Amino acid sequence: MSGIFDFLRESRRDLDAWLAERNLAHTFSLTSYAVHRSVDRLIERHVTGRCLDAGSGRAPYKSRLRERGVEVITMDIENRSGDVDLVADLQDMPAVRSASVDAVICTEVLEHVADPGAALAEIARVLRPEGVVVLSVPHLSPIHEAPHDYYRYTRYGLAHLFERAGLEVLEMGAAGGLLAFLGHGMSQAFFTTTSALKPLRPAAWALNYVVLVRLLDLLDRALGLSSIYASNWVVLARKRSSA
Repeated sequence: MSGIFDFLRESRRDLDAWLAERNLAHTFSLTSYAVHRSVDRLIERHVTGRCLDAGSGRAPYKSRLRERGVEVITMDIENRSGDVDLVADLQDMPAVRSASVDAVICTEVLEHVADPGAALAEIARVLRPEGVVVLSVPHLSPIHEAPHDYYRYTRYGLAHLFERAGLEVLEMGAAGGLLAFLGHGMSQAFFTTTSALKPLRPAAWALNYVVLVRLLDLLDRALGLSSIYASNWVVLARKRSSA
């Protein structure tokens, strides 16, 4: 049994790299698609100047930011992409000077941080006054990146953490509902197994994207009950000028 799980994990890592190379990471499932759509909208409207991508992973927003003339600094606890500017812990970033960035993007990271209050305090520290944060976290999610998977968040817990860090929440919205959460598991099962056969990968991607992302998105918007079964929350916040 362990051999099967090892095979699936390796298949998933290879699939993630394949998607990232084609700038398609956000199409893996409806959950990732909904988060990307919400984050991209906030980037378009609010992110300018110098931006820290905190917990950047494979940096899915890097090209989008650079297209808009934003200076991007990628930071992560490990260099998965081979193109991370800073290797550091979000809870303690001495390499990033205080009040040195205009924006911070932090997507699907805070659940993997043992002390989210310390992480948000560091984000507030490196932001200039009136600088903005675009952040996403799961509310419904299976265990992932174990053993470093610590929290799931309600909108009320997030509001409390942001307030305590001196960050004013400007917007908070659900990205996906109950069907998005359930669909993520279906995409994971289907896409990871079928794409293990590399010649089938483009066809598997197309079928997954049409049925389990775009069509399911229509149903999720109508029936997903996102106000109480939010798959993820996406937040726009601002550092108070007095902080």
